[in-house]
Amino acid sequence: MGVYSRKAATPSVGTLVLLPDYEGPTARDLATMPTVHVGSAARQFDVVAVSPRGFYDSTPLPCSLVAPYIAPEEDASAASTACRSNESLNASSYGVIESVADLETLVTSLGAGSVSVVGWGRGATIAAAWKLMHPASVSALVLDSPDDPGISQVKVAALNRAAQDAGVSTAMAWCTSHISCPLFENAAKRVDLVMSRIREGRTNAGATMATFRLAFLNTLSSGDYGALFGALALAENDDYARLVEVADVKASGATSRVSSRIAGTCSDLSATDSEAIINDDATFEETLFRVGHGDTFPRVCIGMPESADPLGFVTAADGARGSRVQVFVSSTDSVTSPAMVQAFAKRADWKFRAVKANRHLVVGRDRATTAWVSGFLLGS
Repeated sequence: MGVYSRKAATPSVGTLVLLPDYEGPTARDLATMPTVHVGSAARQFDVVAVSPRGFYDSTPLPCSLVAPYIAPEEDASAASTACRSNESLNASSYGVIESVADLETLVTSLGAGSVSVVGWGRGATIAAAWKLMHPASVSALVLDSPDDPGISQVKVAALNRAAQDAGVSTAMAWCTSHISCPLFENAAKRVDLVMSRIREGRTNAGATMATFRLAFLNTLSSGDYGALFGALALAENDDYARLVEVADVKASGATSRVSSRIAGTCSDLSATDSEAIINDDATFEETLFRVGHGDTFPRVCIGMPESADPLGFVTAADGARGSRVQVFVSSTDSVTSPAMVQAFAKRADWKFRAVKANRHLVVGRDRATTAWVSGFLLGS
């Protein structure tokens, strides 16, 4: 676990713990510029930004996992073999449950008492489980697009896969309705042409179908459709470098980020759930085409030792329900299912708000939402 701290600029009103997602701002970024991410209230808190175990700037999985990120799914077995052969690897060391235990230890060592918490994506899932398991440790909580730690990971995967599929339709509709889109005319046919060339190996810059799927996934996360379709227009003219750039497969830290994501995935999945996700993924009929990582991560997990603490069984302890928690999600989130997030908030009796933002993650990105969070943290 990596910890970065920043003292309050005014007399401190308490401790604010910030938990990042796999992608986007790191814990170091959150500690360096907390007002950007949670508003002006951050100045009044002692900020502690935590990089949970398994994250790339904390304790990443001690084996190479670049193959599943940029290569076909059949290479997943080679990656899992590499991980399994590492004697220092404990497959259950990087999950949500272990991260919650780390946070409890951290707060105790700081003598901070009950803390305020903001979590994004993976960090929000960890924060949600923390509140459910140890409600007295968290006085105020903001969750941005968490997965539900209390339901089957097979169901979580299915809901998020459907959200990604809906996002593809949204992106294509954007292109066909905006004359500024480089593929405005016959967008579906022209995108299909690029995919066909990739499948046939007629590419450059190392582009693969994984590149195509991840470029779309990153775009659904950021909402920057123009950059994606600009890259696809270049690919249509046999220049795939921009598409690879959008997919981020060669970006600094990309390999470590993927190692982190797989470390968390495998720690939270049972072998049975891994098999079920792989089978469900094979039978899923996408509307236009598949995006994202698909079943590659579970394929790595299935070849690794069984997790001791799979996710899906977290229940609310006394005092966790109906407490001071606000849950956010973009109403058109194409990475984390808005329906799942809303159902989770309702089950926990936590306040829920869907934000009209054409992207994934909204706190720190949407001005009105961030201002609201700032007030919430100060009790208003």
